[in-house]
Amino acid sequence: MSDPPRRSVDGRAVRASHGEPPSRPGGTASGAAGPGAHGAGREAQAAPASDAPPDAPVVPATGPEAVTEAEVESLRAELAERSDQLLRLAADFENFRRRKAQELADRGRYASEEAAQALLPVLDNLRRAVGHSAGDGGGQQLLDGLRMVVIQFEQALSAIGVETVETVGARFDPSVHEAIGGEESDGVSEDTVVAELQPGYRLHDRLLRPALVRVVHPRRGRSATAGPEV
Repeated sequence: MSDPPRRSVDGRAVRASHGEPPSRPGGTASGAAGPGAHGAGREAQAAPASDAPPDAPVVPATGPEAVTEAEVESLRAELAERSDQLLRLAADFENFRRRKAQELADRGRYASEEAAQALLPVLDNLRRAVGHSAGDGGGQQLLDGLRMVVIQFEQALSAIGVETVETVGARFDPSVHEAIGGEESDGVSEDTVVAELQPGYRLHDRLLRPALVRVVHPRRGRSATAGPEV
C-alpha cells in the first residue's frame, strides 16, 4: 500500500524522490545552502571591481588639503614680514617708553625753573639796595639785614638746584656769557671775563639766564706769549 502524496500549503502535490529529502525553499541544487554561501555572496557584492588598470599612474590629491611648494614659500615670506613688523613695533615702543621716561625725569628735575626765574629779579634788587646802602654812614643795621636776606635768597636758590655762572677770570663763553663791553690787552691769550655786571644762573645743566660781563680780548697782531718790548 503506497503512501498518500504530500501536499503543499496551496494544495498542490509534492513529489519526493527516494533517498533525497524534498528541497527547501532558498536551498541549492545540492541541498546545502548554509550561511557561508550567503556571506560569500555579500562579500562579492561589497567589493566592486576597479575600473582603472593595475599599472595606471597615481594622481596626487587636489582637494583643499593639497598645498603646493609655491604656497608654502608665500606663507613663509608672509610670516617673516609679520615678524619684522613686530620687531619694529617693539623697538618703536621701547624708544617711546624711554622718551616718556626722560620727559618725566626732566619735568621733575626742572619743575622749579619758573620759580627760580621769578626770584632772580628780586635778588638783583636786594643786591642793588645793599650796594647803595654801603655808601651811607648810617643804616648799618639795615645794610646787615639786607645782606642776610641776600644770603638767604642764595641759599634758597641753591637748595632747588640754581647755581651762579662763573664769570671773573673765566674764559669768555658765549653760551653762558653776554658781553656788554670789551677792551684789548697784552696780558691775555684768549677772550677773558674781567668784570661781572649782572650774575648769570643755571638750573642744573640748563641756563636760566646768561651773565652780563665785560671781556678783555688779546691785542691784534701780538701774541700773548711774546715777551715785553725793550
